[in-house]
Amino acid sequence: AGRPTAAELEKRKARVMEVATELFVTHGYAATSLVDIARGAGVATRTLYQHFGDKEAMFREVIYARDTAGAIPKPAVEAGDTLFSALMRAGQYAFEVTNREQSIGLMRLMIAESRRFPDFMKQIALSIFGRFRSNFEKVFIALEGGGLIPKGDHSRSAELFSDLVLGTHPIMTYTSWQTDPPAEQDLEERVNLFIRGRFGEKIAANAKKKKLVIGK
Repeated sequence: AGRPTAAELEKRKARVMEVATELFVTHGYAATSLVDIARGAGVATRTLYQHFGDKEAMFREVIYARDTAGAIPKPAVEAGDTLFSALMRAGQYAFEVTNREQSIGLMRLMIAESRRFPDFMKQIALSIFGRFRSNFEKVFIALEGGGLIPKGDHSRSAELFSDLVLGTHPIMTYTSWQTDPPAEQDLEERVNLFIRGRFGEKIAANAKKKKLVIGK
């Protein structure tokens, strides 16, 4: 039969990752074995040891892959945006990320296995939330550049914005206590509250009127 081609090896690896992810998410770390993964992927167990190492290494690979899979386009500020419209779009992005299947599966798995791998899960969580808030920080930097908000600590603005807009929704979603994102009106109220609280009444009064100018 000959040696498998590079394309065949990549296809085989993708299948292994697909099966491993499904088993870890569905059954957890302790109840999943490399034999189960190999059987489901149609490969020999020794193949997993050769390409991934032991079960813990396989699990870490799954978490890393799950963390970066299926990225949603980052929120961007566009010419003609108002402060309100730009932050509404950023808020919608926050809920899209929180509610995507990859995010829910990853966070549930991380919560379930956090006592087994505390340092690793902390590292992944900090990476996830760091990138998430960095995307918001770039929005605030662009809003300042377009003359819609004053200079300030945009990292802090990003933190406050994500906390206020999302509220308890992530934990309620990951624990299956609540699955639906807030209504449009609720998101509008949160965005308006953030603008008034963070930037003051004067900027809030023009939040839906004054438009961003690129290169201001």
